[in-house]
Amino acid sequence: MLLRCLTALAGVTALLLPAEYPIELDGAGGVTDRVRALDGREEEVRSAVADVAGEGLRLYVAYVRDFAGLTAQTWTDATAERNQLPAEAVLLAVGTAEGAFAFSVDASSGLIPEQIDEIRRTAVGPAVERHDWAGAAIGAAIGAARGLAAVREGAPVPSLAPSTGPANPGAAPGSGGIPVVLPIAVFAAGVLVLCYLVARGARGGGRGRRRK
Repeated sequence: MLLRCLTALAGVTALLLPAEYPIELDGAGGVTDRVRALDGREEEVRSAVADVAGEGLRLYVAYVRDFAGLTAQTWTDATAERNQLPAEAVLLAVGTAEGAFAFSVDASSGLIPEQIDEIRRTAVGPAVERHDWAGAAIGAAIGAARGLAAVREGAPVPSLAPSTGPANPGAAPGSGGIPVVLPIAVFAAGVLVLCYLVARGARGGGRGRRRK
C-alpha cells in the first residue's frame, strides 16, 4: 500500500512541475513569454522582432522561469530543434529566475560568431543583468539587423550600446520559483502524511483480524 501511494505521489508531482524542457514556441510574433516577463511591453518587443524579419532574419524569443537543470545553451538548442526552426532563424532564450540566456544560431543564418558574441556582450547581457527582459529581446533584434547589414556591406562588426528600459521586478531572479514550488511542497507533504496514516491503519487492522 505504501509503495503504491509513493508511486502515485511521484507521478502526480511530475505532472504538477513546470514542463520547461523543451517547449513549443508560440507562433504569434515570434515571442513566447511563459513568465509574463514583458509586463506590458509585448508590442514593443514584437515590433523589434518584425523589424529584423524585414532584414531576412527570423528572430524568436522565449522567456521561461529556468532551464530545467540544463545549461542555457543545451536548453536553447533543444528547443530550436523541437520546433524545427529554419536555417535563417535565431532563437534567444532567457531564464528569468537564473538570469541566464543563450542564442541558438544556425551556421547559415547570415550572422557570424563574432557578431553573436558582440550582441551577447553589449546588448543582451547588460539588459538581463538589469532584469530588463524586454530590452534583452530588443537589443538582440537591433544587433542582429546591424550585423546582417555589416555582412552585406563588408563592414566590421558594429559596437552596440547597452539597451535601456525599465526593470521588471515582478520577474526578478529568485521570485519565479516560489509560486510553483511552494504549493507542490505542501501538497507532497500532505500526501506523505496520508500515505503514512493509511499504511499504519492497514497494519493495525491486519493484526486485529489475525487475533480473532
